[in-house]
Amino acid sequence: MSHQTSFDFDEPSPTAEPRSAPGGTGDERMAQVAPQPAVMAPLAASLDYDLRVSARARRMSLRVVHGRGLVVTIPRGYPRRDVATVVESHRDWVLEALADLDARTPVIYRQWPPQRLQLAAIGVRVLVVFDRNAGASQVPPETSIDKEQVLVLDCDADDRPAVATAIARWVKGLAKAHLSVLLKRLADKHGLSFRRVSIRGQRSLWGSCSSSGTLSLNYKLMFLRPELVEYVLLHELAHTRHMDHSAAFWATLEAMLPNARAIDAQLADADQRVPPWLELAR
Repeated sequence: MSHQTSFDFDEPSPTAEPRSAPGGTGDERMAQVAPQPAVMAPLAASLDYDLRVSARARRMSLRVVHGRGLVVTIPRGYPRRDVATVVESHRDWVLEALADLDARTPVIYRQWPPQRLQLAAIGVRVLVVFDRNAGASQVPPETSIDKEQVLVLDCDADDRPAVATAIARWVKGLAKAHLSVLLKRLADKHGLSFRRVSIRGQRSLWGSCSSSGTLSLNYKLMFLRPELVEYVLLHELAHTRHMDHSAAFWATLEAMLPNARAIDAQLADADQRVPPWLELAR
């Protein structure tokens, strides 16, 4: 499972009892938030925050999320005129959290527009070039890391969602070819089977397995080391026999991969190897 790095702060609504403002660091599953469509609002000193209205929220919350920056969630009925004041009152915390998150991001993914990608799963380095008169080039999954490949994009380099979408679609194509073949190879090796495989762009999961035998894999696995990718695929294949995380499930998984639990722990911060701006992909 992929975890998004976040920093949480809860602010009571004006009608709630005042309380102290705890702050801290930790991992959060993005899927736990059910926001309404986002509205971009200005924060002082040219910073932005993503304002979301949630029917499930009971309090205002400030979070700094990998790939999204500052996300402010308010309950329905919360007075929007109060949001900027609350955000500004926690300016030091926000700036510190943003700086900490930036420090956790690989240097090659901090700059814009993106210049390089590191597809560790297949050992490929990619040079990103922008040319409005060209289409996206192809990089064979078998390419050796001793050659830096070129990806040509025909979109505006300043249009972040468009760039993220183009790169996501391209990487997804590589993932479909590479992960499907690897999954079939592992299934055959261990005498397991699945109905079909789907390549998606989940925000909170590296992969999943349905009761019907459909395995959904995250294309962002292409940015992870091969041993982590193999673990995720074996993890989902083990779910074709045990849909829970029972002792029987772990016994099945560890029979295929003896150090499975140790590798599982490494996934906690593996998403830091994924370009955070891919969250902008449409």
